[in-house]
Parts: sequence; structure tokens; C-alpha cells
Amino acid sequence: MADAAAASAEDDDADPGFDSGAGSESTDRPLLGAVAALSLGALALRLLDLGARTAHWDEGRHGYAVLRYGATGVWEYRPILHGPLLAHANELLFGLLGPSDAVARLLPALVGGLLPLSAWLFRERLRRSEVVALAALLAVNPALLYYSRFARSDLLVAAFAFVTVGLLVRLLDTRQPGYLYAASVAFALAVASKENALVYLACWLGAGALLVDHRLFWKRWTLVGDGDSRLAAPGWLRERVDEAVVLFAVLNPLVVALVPGVGRVVAIVLLLVSLRCALWVVPNDGEAFPAIVGFGVAAVSVLVFVGDAIVATYAVAWLVAAAYVLGVLLRGSEAGRTLGLWRGPVVLAGAVFTLVVAALYLPRGAELGALAGDPLLLADLVEAALFGSWTAASDLWFGSVQDQSILPYTIFFVRTLLAGAAVTCIFGVAGFLLDRYRDAGARDLVAFCGYWGLASVVVYPVVMYGTGPWHAVHVAVPLAVPAAVALSLVYRWGRDAVTDRRAVSVALAVLVLSGAVGTAVGVAVTTSYHAPASPDNGLAQTGQPGTKFDTALAHVSAATAGHDGGPDVLYYGAYFAMDDESAADSLPVTDEYGWRNDTYRQLARNEAWYNRLPLPWYFEQQGLVTASARNATALRAALESPPPVVVTRATHRDTVARELGGGYEQYELQLTVNGTDTVIFVNASTGR
Repeated sequence: MADAAAASAEDDDADPGFDSGAGSESTDRPLLGAVAALSLGALALRLLDLGARTAHWDEGRHGYAVLRYGATGVWEYRPILHGPLLAHANELLFGLLGPSDAVARLLPALVGGLLPLSAWLFRERLRRSEVVALAALLAVNPALLYYSRFARSDLLVAAFAFVTVGLLVRLLDTRQPGYLYAASVAFALAVASKENALVYLACWLGAGALLVDHRLFWKRWTLVGDGDSRLAAPGWLRERVDEAVVLFAVLNPLVVALVPGVGRVVAIVLLLVSLRCALWVVPNDGEAFPAIVGFGVAAVSVLVFVGDAIVATYAVAWLVAAAYVLGVLLRGSEAGRTLGLWRGPVVLAGAVFTLVVAALYLPRGAELGALAGDPLLLADLVEAALFGSWTAASDLWFGSVQDQSILPYTIFFVRTLLAGAAVTCIFGVAGFLLDRYRDAGARDLVAFCGYWGLASVVVYPVVMYGTGPWHAVHVAVPLAVPAAVALSLVYRWGRDAVTDRRAVSVALAVLVLSGAVGTAVGVAVTTSYHAPASPDNGLAQTGQPGTKFDTALAHVSAATAGHDGGPDVLYYGAYFAMDDESAADSLPVTDEYGWRNDTYRQLARNEAWYNRLPLPWYFEQQGLVTASARNATALRAALESPPPVVVTRATHRDTVARELGGGYEQYELQLTVNGTDTVIFVNASTGR
């Protein structure tokens, strides 16, 4: 492969290698310069006027939560708010630069702008022109650009997952453990960005299985065995499937999980003991599987006696059992010897991954501060960070969220892809097919990314919660690789046609390339700069306000600057009113239910707070105190000491104006892309 990679660096027509091996470490400076230039351009596009768009509903909720985190020092993982990475980063950035829309979006903008650099990781698996095309697609894809300028974690998880794949590819190319450690950190950051990092893992496993199918089993499996009609497995597999492997298949943790109560724990311990007793089938040639199983039994025993750690028990059981079976299948083979050499780096990479994830998911607050006095609290905090977070996320995403119809979400998702990633999707499918059926055979990287992207198209309509256009980034990133292959092929066709003086072919190549570039750039500019909040923008979700708030917020700031002795902002009407304003001191805000007069019922209506978004984010920046009035009687009582700002739906404009009696200026806002017309009354004499 080294020779192929070196030739590829010198000549774009050379076919890049696609078998693992030690790659060339020579630097192709022109190629690196082109990728770096595209990344600088991507950074400029993402940082340009970053705070111009009014905060989306989701951005407002996130910003408000981070401000409360900064004010109280308390943070706990809430799956509806997604992973902790953006929250911790923005808490730091708000402290350094102050809270604003631009600062809230800074981390996604920087990560999105640097994402084109990841194309350099694939330089030994792709042609030079394919690497440049990949960097360009990651730089100007409309969906990636729009959501790089958005305070949300989808771009972060997509970028870190893609970098993880790139680092693992470099690991295969160079055999340097540093890439493995870097990949473990990158995937840990993906997991800390958003829960759907686990969806990426599932897509990777599926794509890997398909690669194994058409690279290994498809060629080696036969439909007729020796002398009798049967489906025969490869010889190397038949030799290694024995009674011990069958024992694992029967007593695996998935079956054990179906057994209720304490019996599950006992069954897992029996499983590990059985595996330990069956290890006589593994030759004692230096392999450490007995020690691994012994450690697993000890760890499970400790976890059982320490407390309720069922999830941890399952995790350890899976690791121990998988290590055993892998050892049985690979013993004596070249792959087994290679695995033996890499046991240390793999264990260290796993430890690094666990450390980063635990550190980011660790709850912040009084418990963390008490560690100095009681270090034993660390075990409880780590359990909450790792297993408590998993339980909370699975309860939400595998529970009520999945009670939905798939067809409407699939139609919406396809429309979003056409609106924000049409060039990448069309050329991605073309590139996947062209590479798959080429004379030299499909390249693993291109096939893997094609399977990954196509699997995402199928999976995300199933797992998405609500109609979020941001899910398009999870398809646009992997399909960028086969799309780069197709664009590079068209470029080479055009270049060869120029050399051969074939005018028609040149014109067609120019037409295709200019159409692709023009479409991508035009849609990117329109969606991110010209009309980022338009109802016609396929990337603008419903929660995006349809108007700018700058003028109204400036007058709110002036009117409340000298106010003292009462709430600064009064929300009027059932759409905005809360029974308990303090319920929003920490998110999530929920209604209150309980027993009263022997009846279980709703005691306080508080979830109307979400209808106020993104206003709480802007008001919290100014430290404003809020109150609410649900009806006209409550409004009159609240106006006995008139607040400088009153917020209501446009339908209540006349009622509020009549009760205020003049002296207030009115500012009309749209809290969503399709309306939710709202009026802010601001005292015209206060603070002027």
C-alpha cells in the first residue's frame, strides 16, 4: 500500500491503496495547503456575522440553562438538553467573553470550520483530487454550514465521529498507537456531545458487517458442503466453534437480562464462572484471557455487593465474555497474534475514553465540592456520570420518544436532505455505485462511508424526536466521502477531455461541476445569510423566530436599567403564564402534580415557560426578574405597581394596552418561523 499511496501523492490518476498496511509518511505540501485553505475559508464563513440570527427556541433553552449553570455552579445531565460538552464549553466561554448568540455558537462554528481538515486523514485512501473535493464538501455543504452557526450539538457529534473514523483509518495505515488514543478521545467527545453517538456506533457496526460480507464471507462461503447439501462455514470458523462457544451463546447476558430480579446477577456470575472453567480449550501460550476472566468475576462480585449496579454488571459481563470468545476464535492466527500485541494500547485507549466521558458527565455541584472531604463519594459520582446518564437517556429515547409514526418523519427527512444536502446526497450515491463497480473493486473506505450514510437515512427517521432539520448533518458528513469520489471522477473526465480536445465532454464536465458548486454555494448563502429565518428555508426549524429582536431588546435593556422594587417583566395570558416562576430556576421546567383533597391532580401549570422561548435567554442575560398574570384580574393586580416590560400574545394587545393606560411603546415579534405573534410593551419613560 505504501507504494500505491506514494504514487497517489505524485499522480492523481494513480489508484490509492485500500488494504491496511504501513503507509508513507511523506508530506504532500500542495495537497495539505489546499485542504488548509479550504478549512480557513470554512472558518471565515462560519464566523461571519455569527450572532445576526435571533436565537432558535432550542438555542434559547440551552443558553438559559448554561446561564443558570454559571450562576449556581450546579449541573446535572438531562437527556432532553443533550450531552454536557457544549454546556461546559459555553459556561467557560460566557465567563470569558460574556453571554451572547455569537459566543453560544462559537464552539460549533470552530469545530465546523476545522472539519475540512479531517480530509487530510484519508490521504492514503483517496486520490489527491478526492481529498480536495472532500474538504470542499465539508466546507460549503449548506446543512453543515447552517448548523455550524447554531448552538446545538448535532454538528459536534457528527464532526467528532467523522474524525474518529479518520484517526482509525490512519491507525490502519501507520500502525502507530497514538492514532488509537486520539480516536478514543475523539469518540469520547462525540459521546459527550449528544446521545446519538450510539447511533453512529450502530451504523458503523452495520457498515462493517456489510464490508465483511462482501470482502470475506461472500467469496468463502459455499452452498454445498463435502458430500452433503448444507450451508458450510469457512474452515477456520468451524475449527473454533466448540462446546465452550455454544455455552456462551446459551448463557449470554442478553438472555440473562430476561430473568427478573436477583437471579439476573446470580446468572451472570455463573456465566463467568462457567467461562472460566471452560478455558481449558484456550492454549496457554501467553494469552491473558484467564486473567481477564478472573478480573471480570472479581469485578462483578464487588459490584453485586456494593449496591445496585445491574448496568455495570452487564457491561463487565459483556467485556469478559467477548474477550473470551474473541480469544477462542482468533487463537493461533495472525489476527490473534496482532491482537495480543495491541492488548495494551487497546486497554489504555478504553481507559482514556472512559475517563474523558466520566469527567464530562460528572455532576457539578455540592457533591463534587465535597470530594476533598470524602473521596469515597467519587464512586457514586462516576456511577451517576456513566450509568445514571445511560439510564436517563434510554428511558427517554427508547420510551415515549419512540411512540411515533415513521412515514411522516421519513418524508420530512428526505425533504430536508434535498433542501440542505442535495449535492452531497446525489453525488454520494453516484460515487458509491461508481466505486463499487469499478474494475479494481470497491475501496473499503468509500464502501464503508456509503453504507454508513445510507444507514443513517433509514435510521434517523426512526430515532429523531420531532421534525429537526439538523439531523441532515448526520447523513451529509459520511456521504461526503463517496460524493468526493464522484466529483473527482467528473473532474478527471473533464481534464482528460481537455487533453484529448473533446469539446463536448469538456462542456459536460464543466456543466456538471459548475452546477454542483453553484447549487451548493447558492443554497448555503441563501439558507445561512440571506434568509436564515424564512419559512421558505428548508433548514429553519419551526422554533426559529421569524423576526429580529435587537430593537426591542435594546429598549427593554434601557427601560429596566434603573428599575427596582418589583418584577422587571410581566408575562400576560395563559399561553405564557406560570403558577410558580421559581420552577425555571433550573431546567427542565415541569408541571406539578400531587394529592389534594384525596385527589391526584395538577397543582401548578409551569410548562408554559417553554412558550416564552427564546425570550428567557435574552432576559436572563440582563438579569431581569419575571412574573406572570394568567387572566385580566391578575393583570390588574400586577399593574398596581406597573413593571417596565409586559409581554403578551398579539391577541391580547388591546386588553393590555387598555389596562396600562398609555406611556408604553409596542414592539411586535414572531417567536416562531410561522408566527406566534407576540407584543412587548416597554415603558417609554423609564431609562431614557
